[in-house]
Amino acid sequence: MKQEINTTQPALSPSLEKVRDRFETWRRRKKPGSRIPKALWQAAVESCKGDSVLQVSRVLRLNYNDLKARVDAAEELGHSGPNCDLDFMELGFGVSILPSECTLELEASSGAKMKIGFKGALDALALCEAFWRQGS
Repeated sequence: MKQEINTTQPALSPSLEKVRDRFETWRRRKKPGSRIPKALWQAAVESCKGDSVLQVSRVLRLNYNDLKARVDAAEELGHSGPNCDLDFMELGFGVSILPSECTLELEASSGAKMKIGFKGALDALALCEAFWRQGS
């Protein structure tokens, strides 16, 4: 007696189909080397509420680990709404009484990276602006 193996894919949820269509439209129109827009990443993260990260990553042809990290970050921050920006975190640099240790990691859109460890006062905002300006 032969057993048949079911090789059909499970049906996609309507919302995941819409997100897949958005990704496909973007992929057809994008310039080589361009990054996935934040709105599409957010839609992919939202899709993981109803479908597994593995299924969403396969359907949308995304790196599983990248998507999983974004889903985890959204859950950790408690932000998963449409205005959530997972690529930016605002830091308030007030005056501290005691010198503190700090590590600053920066990445420019060109791919350049910089990591600085320091103790005490530093104008971090000016440093960030200078770093990001150097690539433009």
